Amino acid sequence: MHPISIEKLYNLQYDLLPIYDKKILLKNIAKIYSLELIGFKEFTAFEKSIYTAVYRSNDGIEFIFVPGDTIKLGLNFENKRLQDIFNDENLAELVYPFVDGYEDKIYNEEDVLTKIKDTLADEEIVSNIENYITHNFTQEGEFVIPPLLVQKEYSETCWVPIPDEKLAQNKDWQQMIEKAKRDGLSEVLVHNTVCLYKKDDSNWCGKVYEENTFKKLLQDLKDNGYSLPTPREWEYLAGKGCRTIFPWGNNIDFSMNLKHMEWMDNDGEYTLENENFFGLVIGDDPYCREIVYDNDVVSYKGGDGGRNICGGLGVVWGYFPVSPYFQDSEMEIGDYINGGYDFFRRVIRVDTDSMK
Repeated sequence: MHPISIEKLYNLQYDLLPIYDKKILLKNIAKIYSLELIGFKEFTAFEKSIYTAVYRSNDGIEFIFVPGDTIKLGLNFENKRLQDIFNDENLAELVYPFVDGYEDKIYNEEDVLTKIKDTLADEEIVSNIENYITHNFTQEGEFVIPPLLVQKEYSETCWVPIPDEKLAQNKDWQQMIEKAKRDGLSEVLVHNTVCLYKKDDSNWCGKVYEENTFKKLLQDLKDNGYSLPTPREWEYLAGKGCRTIFPWGNNIDFSMNLKHMEWMDNDGEYTLENENFFGLVIGDDPYCREIVYDNDVVSYKGGDGGRNICGGLGVVWGYFPVSPYFQDSEMEIGDYINGGYDFFRRVIRVDTDSMK
Protein backbone atom coordinates (compact mmCIF):
# COMPACT_ATOMS: atom_id res chain seq x y z
CA MET A 1 0.00 0.00 0.00
CA HIS A 2 1.38 3.40 -0.97
CA PRO A 3 1.70 5.94 1.88
CA ILE A 4 -0.22 9.19 1.34
CA SER A 5 0.74 12.46 3.03
CA ILE A 6 -1.91 13.95 5.30
CA GLU A 7 -1.93 17.18 3.29
CA LYS A 8 -3.18 15.33 0.21
CA LEU A 9 -6.39 14.43 2.08
CA TYR A 10 -7.32 18.13 2.07
CA ASN A 11 -8.65 20.12 -0.86
CA LEU A 12 -5.70 22.48 -1.16
CA GLN A 13 -3.52 19.60 -2.39
CA TYR A 14 -6.14 17.00 -3.29
CA ASP A 15 -7.59 19.23 -6.00
CA LEU A 16 -4.15 19.52 -7.61
CA LEU A 17 -3.39 15.79 -7.66
CA PRO A 18 -3.31 14.07 -11.06
CA ILE A 19 -6.10 11.53 -11.56
CA TYR A 20 -3.59 8.68 -11.22
CA ASP A 21 -2.48 9.86 -7.76
CA LYS A 22 -6.07 10.41 -6.66
CA LYS A 23 -6.88 6.83 -7.62
CA ILE A 24 -3.96 5.54 -5.52
CA LEU A 25 -5.14 7.55 -2.53
CA LEU A 26 -8.73 6.42 -2.96
CA LYS A 27 -7.70 2.77 -3.31
CA ASN A 28 -5.66 3.03 -0.10
CA ILE A 29 -8.70 4.36 1.74
CA ALA A 30 -10.70 1.35 0.56
CA LYS A 31 -8.08 -1.05 1.95
CA ILE A 32 -7.69 0.74 5.28
CA TYR A 33 -11.42 0.79 5.96
CA SER A 34 -12.24 -2.59 4.40
CA LEU A 35 -14.56 -1.02 1.86
CA GLU A 36 -15.49 -2.32 -1.55
CA LEU A 37 -14.40 0.18 -4.19
CA ILE A 38 -17.39 0.52 -6.51
CA GLY A 39 -15.73 2.99 -8.83
CA PHE A 40 -14.29 6.44 -9.47
CA LYS A 41 -16.45 9.31 -10.59
CA GLU A 42 -16.49 13.06 -11.11
CA PHE A 43 -19.50 14.82 -9.62
CA THR A 44 -20.56 18.29 -10.73
CA ALA A 45 -23.30 20.61 -9.47
CA PHE A 46 -23.77 24.37 -9.12
CA GLU A 47 -20.46 25.05 -10.92
CA LYS A 48 -18.46 22.99 -8.41
CA SER A 49 -17.02 19.54 -8.93
CA ILE A 50 -14.87 16.79 -7.46
CA TYR A 51 -13.24 13.58 -8.64
CA THR A 52 -13.63 10.94 -5.96
CA ALA A 53 -14.63 7.33 -5.29
CA VAL A 54 -17.82 5.53 -4.31
CA TYR A 55 -17.45 2.66 -1.83
CA ARG A 56 -19.68 0.03 -0.27
CA SER A 57 -19.33 -1.09 3.36
CA ASN A 58 -19.78 -4.62 4.67
CA ASP A 59 -23.31 -3.69 5.74
CA GLY A 60 -24.22 -2.55 2.22
CA ILE A 61 -24.02 1.21 2.73
CA GLU A 62 -22.53 3.40 0.00
CA PHE A 63 -19.95 5.98 1.06
CA ILE A 64 -18.08 8.73 -0.77
CA PHE A 65 -14.71 10.17 0.11
CA VAL A 66 -14.93 13.91 0.80
CA PRO A 67 -11.56 15.66 1.25
CA GLY A 68 -11.11 17.98 4.20
CA ASP A 69 -10.69 21.73 4.02
CA THR A 70 -10.08 24.92 5.94
CA ILE A 71 -13.05 26.88 4.78
CA LYS A 72 -15.40 29.75 5.51
CA LEU A 73 -18.90 28.69 6.53
CA GLY A 74 -21.99 30.55 7.69
CA LEU A 75 -23.28 33.92 6.49
CA ASN A 76 -22.78 37.55 7.41
CA PHE A 77 -25.83 39.74 6.75
CA GLU A 78 -24.45 42.77 8.56
CA ASN A 79 -25.26 46.05 6.80
CA LYS A 80 -27.04 44.24 3.99
CA ARG A 81 -30.54 45.30 3.01
CA LEU A 82 -33.07 42.78 1.77
CA GLN A 83 -32.74 44.40 -1.67
CA ASP A 84 -29.00 43.64 -1.57
CA ILE A 85 -29.66 39.94 -0.99
CA PHE A 86 -32.77 39.04 -2.99
CA ASN A 87 -34.03 39.77 -6.50
CA ASP A 88 -37.42 41.39 -7.07
CA GLU A 89 -39.26 38.10 -7.57
CA ASN A 90 -37.94 36.63 -4.33
CA LEU A 91 -38.51 39.90 -2.46
CA ALA A 92 -42.16 39.84 -3.49
CA GLU A 93 -42.52 36.25 -2.21
CA LEU A 94 -40.69 37.19 0.99
CA VAL A 95 -42.97 40.08 1.98
CA TYR A 96 -46.23 38.72 0.55
CA PRO A 97 -47.26 36.99 3.83
CA PHE A 98 -47.13 40.41 5.51
CA VAL A 99 -49.57 41.99 3.07
CA ASP A 100 -52.91 42.67 4.77
CA GLY A 101 -55.52 40.17 3.64
CA TYR A 102 -53.10 38.04 1.60
CA GLU A 103 -54.68 34.85 2.93
CA ASP A 104 -58.06 35.89 1.52
CA LYS A 105 -56.54 36.77 -1.89
CA ILE A 106 -58.88 39.77 -2.08
CA TYR A 107 -56.60 41.85 -4.27
CA ASN A 108 -56.12 41.88 -8.03
CA GLU A 109 -52.60 41.67 -9.44
CA GLU A 110 -52.10 45.43 -9.64
CA ASP A 111 -53.25 45.89 -6.05
CA VAL A 112 -50.93 43.13 -4.89
CA LEU A 113 -47.90 44.79 -6.51
CA THR A 114 -48.81 48.06 -4.82
CA LYS A 115 -49.26 46.33 -1.46
CA ILE A 116 -45.91 44.57 -1.80
CA LYS A 117 -44.18 47.87 -2.57
CA ASP A 118 -45.83 49.47 0.45
CA THR A 119 -44.84 46.53 2.66
CA LEU A 120 -41.21 46.81 1.57
CA ALA A 121 -41.34 50.44 2.67
CA ASP A 122 -42.57 49.45 6.15
CA GLU A 123 -39.45 49.64 8.33
CA GLU A 124 -40.91 47.48 11.11
CA ILE A 125 -41.81 44.60 8.78
CA VAL A 126 -38.46 44.78 6.98
CA SER A 127 -36.68 44.82 10.34
CA ASN A 128 -38.58 41.70 11.47
CA ILE A 129 -37.58 39.85 8.30
CA GLU A 130 -33.96 40.92 8.68
CA ASN A 131 -33.96 39.76 12.32
CA TYR A 132 -35.32 36.37 11.26
CA ILE A 133 -32.54 35.97 8.72
CA THR A 134 -29.89 37.08 11.22
CA HIS A 135 -31.06 34.71 13.96
CA ASN A 136 -31.88 31.63 11.85
CA PHE A 137 -28.69 31.33 9.84
CA THR A 138 -25.32 30.39 11.35
CA GLN A 139 -22.73 33.10 11.80
CA GLU A 140 -19.80 33.34 9.43
CA GLY A 141 -16.47 31.89 10.50
CA GLU A 142 -13.52 29.81 9.34
CA PHE A 143 -13.50 26.11 10.20
CA VAL A 144 -11.29 23.08 9.69
CA ILE A 145 -13.29 20.18 8.26
CA PRO A 146 -11.55 16.80 8.45
CA PRO A 147 -11.46 14.35 5.53
CA LEU A 148 -14.58 12.19 5.70
CA LEU A 149 -16.19 9.09 4.31
CA VAL A 150 -19.82 10.14 3.98
CA GLN A 151 -22.93 8.06 3.42
CA LYS A 152 -24.13 8.85 -0.07
CA GLU A 153 -27.85 8.94 0.82
CA TYR A 154 -29.53 9.70 4.14
CA SER A 155 -31.28 6.93 6.11
CA GLU A 156 -34.73 7.07 7.64
CA THR A 157 -35.25 6.54 11.35
CA CYS A 158 -37.64 4.37 13.40
CA TRP A 159 -38.98 2.40 10.43
CA VAL A 160 -37.79 -1.23 10.35
CA PRO A 161 -38.26 -3.44 7.23
CA ILE A 162 -40.68 -6.36 7.54
CA PRO A 163 -39.21 -9.67 6.31
CA ASP A 164 -41.08 -10.96 3.24
CA GLU A 165 -42.08 -14.19 5.00
CA LYS A 166 -43.52 -12.32 8.00
CA LEU A 167 -45.41 -9.95 5.71
CA ALA A 168 -46.94 -12.86 3.79
CA GLN A 169 -48.07 -14.61 6.99
CA ASN A 170 -49.78 -11.60 8.57
CA LYS A 171 -53.49 -11.72 7.62
CA ASP A 172 -54.22 -8.13 8.65
CA TRP A 173 -51.42 -6.75 6.52
CA GLN A 174 -52.42 -8.91 3.56
CA GLN A 175 -56.01 -7.64 3.82
CA MET A 176 -54.71 -4.06 3.81
CA ILE A 177 -52.67 -4.80 0.70
CA GLU A 178 -55.64 -6.40 -1.11
CA LYS A 179 -57.81 -3.39 -0.29
CA ALA A 180 -55.10 -1.03 -1.54
CA LYS A 181 -54.95 -2.97 -4.81
CA ARG A 182 -58.72 -2.67 -5.26
CA ASP A 183 -58.57 1.04 -4.53
CA GLY A 184 -55.67 1.59 -6.92
CA LEU A 185 -53.27 2.68 -4.16
CA SER A 186 -49.51 2.06 -4.11
CA GLU A 187 -49.05 2.70 -0.38
CA VAL A 188 -50.92 2.22 2.90
CA LEU A 189 -49.69 4.09 5.95
CA VAL A 190 -50.93 3.74 9.52
CA HIS A 191 -49.35 6.61 11.49
CA ASN A 192 -46.36 5.44 13.55
CA THR A 193 -47.48 1.81 13.14
CA VAL A 194 -47.00 0.19 9.75
CA CYS A 195 -46.35 1.21 6.14
CA LEU A 196 -47.11 -1.16 3.26
CA TYR A 197 -45.95 -0.09 -0.18
CA LYS A 198 -45.75 -1.38 -3.72
CA LYS A 199 -42.25 -2.34 -4.79
CA ASP A 200 -43.03 -3.20 -8.40
CA ASP A 201 -45.97 -4.42 -10.48
CA SER A 202 -46.51 -7.56 -8.41
CA ASN A 203 -44.58 -7.28 -5.13
CA TRP A 204 -45.35 -5.37 -1.94
CA CYS A 205 -43.00 -4.55 0.92
CA GLY A 206 -43.58 -3.28 4.41
CA LYS A 207 -41.99 -1.65 7.43
CA VAL A 208 -43.06 -1.23 11.05
CA TYR A 209 -42.52 1.75 13.32
CA GLU A 210 -40.34 1.30 16.38
CA GLU A 211 -39.70 4.17 18.77
CA ASN A 212 -36.08 5.21 19.01
CA THR A 213 -34.10 7.74 21.02
CA PHE A 214 -31.21 9.94 19.97
CA LYS A 215 -29.10 8.28 22.65
CA LYS A 216 -29.72 4.81 21.22
CA LEU A 217 -29.06 5.99 17.65
CA LEU A 218 -25.73 7.49 18.67
CA GLN A 219 -24.72 4.31 20.49
CA ASP A 220 -25.74 2.08 17.56
CA LEU A 221 -23.66 4.21 15.19
CA LYS A 222 -20.67 4.12 17.53
CA ASP A 223 -20.92 0.34 17.93
CA ASN A 224 -20.69 -0.02 14.16
CA GLY A 225 -17.77 2.38 13.73
CA TYR A 226 -19.82 5.34 12.51
CA SER A 227 -20.80 8.76 13.79
CA LEU A 228 -22.97 11.69 12.74
CA PRO A 229 -21.64 14.84 11.07
CA THR A 230 -21.35 17.96 13.18
CA PRO A 231 -23.49 20.95 12.14
CA ARG A 232 -20.51 22.64 10.50
CA GLU A 233 -19.44 19.45 8.72
CA TRP A 234 -22.99 19.14 7.38
CA GLU A 235 -22.84 22.75 6.14
CA TYR A 236 -19.70 21.85 4.23
CA LEU A 237 -21.23 18.66 2.79
CA ALA A 238 -24.36 20.51 1.68
CA GLY A 239 -22.78 23.75 0.47
CA LYS A 240 -19.03 23.30 -0.01
CA GLY A 241 -18.43 26.73 1.45
CA CYS A 242 -20.96 28.61 -0.68
CA ARG A 243 -21.17 32.28 0.27
CA THR A 244 -24.89 32.44 -0.46
CA ILE A 245 -28.07 31.20 1.23
CA PHE A 246 -28.35 28.24 -1.14
CA PRO A 247 -25.58 26.41 -3.02
CA TRP A 248 -26.86 27.98 -6.26
CA GLY A 249 -27.30 31.55 -4.94
CA ASN A 250 -29.47 33.67 -2.66
CA ASN A 251 -32.67 33.32 -4.65
CA ILE A 252 -35.12 30.54 -5.36
CA ASP A 253 -35.08 29.74 -9.06
CA PHE A 254 -38.76 29.43 -9.92
CA SER A 255 -37.94 27.24 -12.92
CA MET A 256 -36.88 24.52 -10.46
CA ASN A 257 -39.11 21.53 -9.86
CA LEU A 258 -39.49 21.66 -6.06
CA LYS A 259 -41.28 19.30 -3.70
CA HIS A 260 -44.49 20.40 -1.98
CA MET A 261 -45.05 23.30 -4.36
CA GLU A 262 -48.32 22.31 -6.03
CA TRP A 263 -48.36 25.29 -8.34
CA MET A 264 -45.05 24.26 -9.91
CA ASP A 265 -44.73 21.69 -12.68
CA ASN A 266 -44.13 18.68 -10.46
CA ASP A 267 -43.93 16.04 -13.15
CA GLY A 268 -40.83 13.89 -13.21
CA GLU A 269 -37.67 14.23 -11.15
CA TYR A 270 -37.32 16.98 -8.57
CA THR A 271 -34.44 19.34 -9.32
CA LEU A 272 -32.78 19.02 -5.90
CA GLU A 273 -32.91 15.22 -5.67
CA ASN A 274 -29.78 14.83 -7.77
CA GLU A 275 -26.25 14.17 -6.50
CA ASN A 276 -24.46 17.32 -5.40
CA PHE A 277 -20.86 18.43 -6.02
CA PHE A 278 -19.60 15.76 -3.58
CA GLY A 279 -21.83 13.05 -5.06
CA LEU A 280 -24.10 13.18 -1.99
CA VAL A 281 -27.88 13.14 -2.14
CA ILE A 282 -28.93 15.88 0.30
CA GLY A 283 -32.64 15.89 1.13
CA ASP A 284 -33.26 19.49 0.03
CA ASP A 285 -36.79 18.89 1.31
CA PRO A 286 -38.03 21.15 4.15
CA TYR A 287 -39.77 18.15 5.74
CA CYS A 288 -36.59 16.02 5.83
CA ARG A 289 -34.26 17.28 8.53
CA GLU A 290 -30.98 15.49 9.16
CA ILE A 291 -29.74 14.77 12.67
CA VAL A 292 -26.33 16.25 13.48
CA TYR A 293 -24.28 16.02 16.66
CA ASP A 294 -21.48 17.98 18.31
CA ASN A 295 -20.25 18.45 21.89
CA ASP A 296 -23.00 16.20 23.32
CA VAL A 297 -25.69 18.30 21.62
CA VAL A 298 -28.14 16.89 19.05
CA SER A 299 -29.63 19.29 16.51
CA TYR A 300 -31.02 19.37 12.97
CA LYS A 301 -29.89 20.64 9.60
CA GLY A 302 -31.62 20.72 6.23
CA GLY A 303 -35.25 21.20 7.28
CA ASP A 304 -37.74 22.44 9.87
CA GLY A 305 -40.20 19.56 9.64
CA GLY A 306 -42.17 21.56 7.07
CA ARG A 307 -43.28 24.22 9.55
CA ASN A 308 -42.83 27.18 7.22
CA ILE A 309 -44.54 25.43 4.32
CA CYS A 310 -47.39 24.20 6.52
CA GLY A 311 -47.77 27.77 7.73
CA GLY A 312 -48.60 28.85 4.17
CA LEU A 313 -45.60 31.13 3.90
CA GLY A 314 -44.76 30.25 0.30
CA VAL A 315 -41.73 28.88 -1.50
CA VAL A 316 -38.99 31.28 -0.29
CA TRP A 317 -39.87 31.02 3.40
CA GLY A 318 -40.67 27.34 2.93
CA TYR A 319 -37.28 26.55 1.42
CA PHE A 320 -35.08 28.67 3.73
CA PRO A 321 -34.61 25.55 5.94
CA VAL A 322 -32.86 23.61 3.15
CA SER A 323 -30.04 26.18 3.18
CA PRO A 324 -26.75 24.69 4.42
CA TYR A 325 -26.62 27.51 6.96
CA PHE A 326 -30.18 27.49 8.27
CA GLN A 327 -30.38 26.83 12.01
CA ASP A 328 -33.88 26.89 13.49
CA SER A 329 -33.63 29.13 16.58
CA GLU A 330 -36.97 27.89 17.94
CA MET A 331 -36.44 24.14 17.52
CA GLU A 332 -36.79 22.13 20.73
CA ILE A 333 -35.42 18.59 20.80
CA GLY A 334 -36.49 15.97 23.30
CA ASP A 335 -35.26 12.42 23.84
CA TYR A 336 -37.20 10.66 21.09
CA ILE A 337 -36.61 10.70 17.35
CA ASN A 338 -39.52 11.63 15.09
CA GLY A 339 -39.54 8.93 12.42
CA GLY A 340 -41.72 11.03 10.15
CA TYR A 341 -39.26 13.89 9.77
CA ASP A 342 -35.88 12.85 11.23
CA PHE A 343 -33.20 11.28 9.05
CA PHE A 344 -29.49 10.64 9.53
CA ARG A 345 -26.28 10.24 7.56
CA ARG A 346 -23.34 8.09 8.69
CA VAL A 347 -19.81 9.46 8.51
CA ILE A 348 -16.38 7.99 9.13
CA ARG A 349 -13.68 10.51 10.02
CA VAL A 350 -10.59 9.44 8.12
CA ASP A 351 -7.74 8.72 10.52
CA THR A 352 -4.89 10.67 9.00
CA ASP A 353 -2.31 8.73 11.03
CA SER A 354 -3.36 5.52 9.28
CA MET A 355 -2.59 7.06 5.90
CA LYS A 356 1.10 7.57 6.66
